[in-house]
Amino acid sequence: MFNTQDHRANFGLLLMRLGLTTILLIHSLPKLFDGSPAWTSVGTTLSFINIGLPPVFFGFAMLLLEALGAISFVFGYFFRTACSILFILFSLYFLNYFRIGYQTLMLWSFGLAAVFFGLIYVGPGRYAIAVKLEKK
Repeated sequence: MFNTQDHRANFGLLLMRLGLTTILLIHSLPKLFDGSPAWTSVGTTLSFINIGLPPVFFGFAMLLLEALGAISFVFGYFFRTACSILFILFSLYFLNYFRIGYQTLMLWSFGLAAVFFGLIYVGPGRYAIAVKLEKK
């Protein structure tokens, strides 16, 4: 199917983007659509940041950033910006779980933060809408 290493690497990046987007949307969309109780829960979970916003607004903003970042991530449009936002988001989740001692989710959050940090430098690959738009 793919005769060069470049095509294999780009196809691998596409599969990675599709898989991570699926995970991110499964995590964020149900909470986003559940309304203010779910938003308050997420905002309260990250209350250690203490930036003066109400938990319901902070939770909504975090979930919206995660969902929009996932959509941008899958299409490869504003890819590095989306990866940066998702890196910061999962770093905050990591710090929260580290603070409360929840080791399983701490490792999950750290792993995703590391993946998004690495993808900032790698880029979306050849199979992305942004690449197709730049060629026109």
